[in-house]
Amino acid sequence: MHLNREHDGDIFKKLDAIADESRLDEILNRSIYTSHFHFEEHDVLRQFIHALQRIENQYLESVIRLKAEQLAWEMEGLLSFVGQTFWSVPAGHLTFHPDPIDPDVYDAERKQLNEKLERAWDAYKTYRKVVSERLMV
Repeated sequence: MHLNREHDGDIFKKLDAIADESRLDEILNRSIYTSHFHFEEHDVLRQFIHALQRIENQYLESVIRLKAEQLAWEMEGLLSFVGQTFWSVPAGHLTFHPDPIDPDVYDAERKQLNEKLERAWDAYKTYRKVVSERLMV
């Protein structure tokens, strides 16, 4: 049990070094939510998702591993949707830009973006709670 906790603690620290709670909060709940974020923030999310999905970063504790897999799934879905609805603009930014001519499409895609953001953030909070409880970090 102690070796599992040590291994899982190391994995958590590695992932947290890529994107800690305040960084993910900033990206999800400020930048993407306000429809305007930097390429660098996109790269941070991509790196975090890839790190979560790597075999060598799998948690040994089954509950933490499940929550990490759910988090990776929700983050991947969000980033995929961002790729479909955000456009590149000058100065290294991405901005939400669905079909501006059809307000119904715009509203539907905005609603879908908000739902994906909420699911990703909830998955992250659940993951952090389980890590905190199980690893005492």
